[in-house]
Amino acid sequence: MRFLSIAKIAAGLAVVATVLAACVVVEEGPGPGPGPRPPRPDRPPEMCTREYAPVCGERRGQRETFSNACLARSDGYRVVYGGECRRERPPQRPPEVGCTMQFDPVCAVRGRERRTFGNACSAQVEGYRVVSQGECRGGGGGGGREERACTREYAPVCGSRRGERRTFGNACEAENARYRVERPGPC
Repeated sequence: MRFLSIAKIAAGLAVVATVLAACVVVEEGPGPGPGPRPPRPDRPPEMCTREYAPVCGERRGQRETFSNACLARSDGYRVVYGGECRRERPPQRPPEVGCTMQFDPVCAVRGRERRTFGNACSAQVEGYRVVSQGECRGGGGGGGREERACTREYAPVCGSRRGERRTFGNACEAENARYRVERPGPC
């Protein structure tokens, strides 16, 4: 009988210890650096995402780089331009055009420079003139042949060059290595 009551007491003490452990309150003091700015009474606080799209903001002649436009505005800064703040004024660019991310490559030129863009809109925004559909061939101003960006799709091909045969993961990889695709499948 005595053994049974000691077990009940031990179980009761375990429950009491668990309840007390759950009631512990930890109070931390202020951490390093200034705390958050107090909310402005003339407008509600703005909730911002943590998207990284840097902008240069300006307030009373002082410029500061922010992770995104929302954070700049919530600190009372006016967004001056996209990107990090620089000492010199940024070059005047045409207003940002909302290009889609559609992949439809084009070859474009600006002066003597040739460059491949993901689509015509992206080329025009950068000040280039589209000269052909598809990627630029024959070099981008530095001579030689430009490599294409290849997917990692596994569709093996057998390629040959000067009598040497080799298996590639796909036709694009074979062409970038300057091999002629002989047939689909491994060599």
